Amino acid sequence: MGWYANKKVFVVGGSKGIGREVAVQLAAQGANVVVAARGQAELDEAVAAMKAVGGADQVFGSVAFDVRDAAAVKQQADKVLELLGGLDVLLCNSGYAQPGYAHEVSADTYRNMIEVNYLGHVHAVQAFLPHFRAQQHGNICLVSSMMGFLPLYGYTAYSGSKFAIVGFAEALRQELAPVGVHVSVYYPPTTDTPGLAEENKTKPEDVWMLESESAFSATFSAKDVAKHLIGHVESQRFDGLPGALNALIYFIARHLPGLTRWMSDGEVKTARRKVAEKHAAAGTASA
Repeated sequence: MGWYANKKVFVVGGSKGIGREVAVQLAAQGANVVVAARGQAELDEAVAAMKAVGGADQVFGSVAFDVRDAAAVKQQADKVLELLGGLDVLLCNSGYAQPGYAHEVSADTYRNMIEVNYLGHVHAVQAFLPHFRAQQHGNICLVSSMMGFLPLYGYTAYSGSKFAIVGFAEALRQELAPVGVHVSVYYPPTTDTPGLAEENKTKPEDVWMLESESAFSATFSAKDVAKHLIGHVESQRFDGLPGALNALIYFIARHLPGLTRWMSDGEVKTARRKVAEKHAAAGTASA
């Protein structure tokens, strides 16, 4: 059945969106999978979806915790190891976005995004590091975002938290390579998930305009992103993101940052101008 057959996988943030799709696709490939999130009802639905495509001899389960609570994560890590009988792949996928202008986003929002998006990954990794170091093999994949290398207007809090994941992954890779544990980072683009729908409720108008017309932005399905993410972990590469255009954007952002900023700044100016023109025509005020 391929590389994932009989693999033991734990997906943090696996009850919906990309994480759920990853869990279901892994189940179909013969993996034993446990998922984690806060809501038990959604976790139960994810487990049922895995069982529907998996085999009777596979192990499927869930644990509920808040990734901000390091002690709770550590406690449930022991249960995960017991359920699976070990662990081969840890996939850290927890996170959310709340767009808004830097001067309007509250300090609590900045803090919470760091705690969920970044420290949530750190807590999960730390909980399983003793296991991986003793085992001397395995894979840890940390899910960031394309905004983890390409920050976007209106996403200061989110981009900061996603950049932090990349820095952590880079250093962690160096620490664990000598003991045979592979670390990777994955950069999903804008993806059609329940999280995106929630994010859109508070998105400023000019950010909407920027995203809808930007050459840097395209919306992917959770199913397609999950499929590519699974292949990325199997590839044993460090960086991964789906789509040829996104790969080009990554290359340009890394090697020609000045050009990237110039293009991004131009798109922001265009978006703000279009919103202003729209409001001028309607006789209303824009932000």
